[in-house]
Amino acid sequence: MSLQPARSSSFPSAFDKLPSATLRERISEILRNAILNGSLKEGSRLVERHLAEQFQTSLTAVREALIRLEAEGFVTKRPNAATHVTKLSLEVTEKIFAVRRVLETYAVEQAAREGTPQQIEELQKAFLAMTDAARKGPAADFIVKDYALHQLIWTMSGNEYLCAALKRISPPVFAFAAIRFATHGHPFDLMRDSVSHSDLVKAIAAKDPEAARNAFLSALDEWL
Repeated sequence: MSLQPARSSSFPSAFDKLPSATLRERISEILRNAILNGSLKEGSRLVERHLAEQFQTSLTAVREALIRLEAEGFVTKRPNAATHVTKLSLEVTEKIFAVRRVLETYAVEQAAREGTPQQIEELQKAFLAMTDAARKGPAADFIVKDYALHQLIWTMSGNEYLCAALKRISPPVFAFAAIRFATHGHPFDLMRDSVSHSDLVKAIAAKDPEAARNAFLSALDEWL
């Protein structure tokens, strides 16, 4: 996991110090890839001091990288506890989905009411991108497109506090799905899941909050 460049005659003898932002992004990229390819297993403990030694960098850079990965859902950290690669039990997943059932149902209803023509066009494009990812794979790419579609719907609600709440609770579910799909394969047809979003997109485009609500809840139950 060393960030030191390989020695080569084509490289200069000295390098400028990487900006902290670039270093943070590089560390998070390496860790994210290690999680997705199974090198770092679900539930593995990540010790900042050990990572800093491996990367030959500062604790600050590692800490910032882990904060980014936590925001993306790939790692979880509880107050006064260690950081671990995300691993969700059914009990925890059900709790997250219970909150999503309340907040995101409201979000899709509001998206149907408040979405602008431009936002609806963007939503339809996001749906096509998700469908294309379902067809071509890999599954992790599909999860990224799926999450992007949901984020767009949250934005369409016009409520920044609702968006913030959903962005706080939802990433671990999507990230854990990506981890599972990448390392264990996936248990259901991605095209079927993509199609299950079709009714939701159509309902929002038709400005029909009730239909959007029903379509979302049906898709949510399928995912759970």
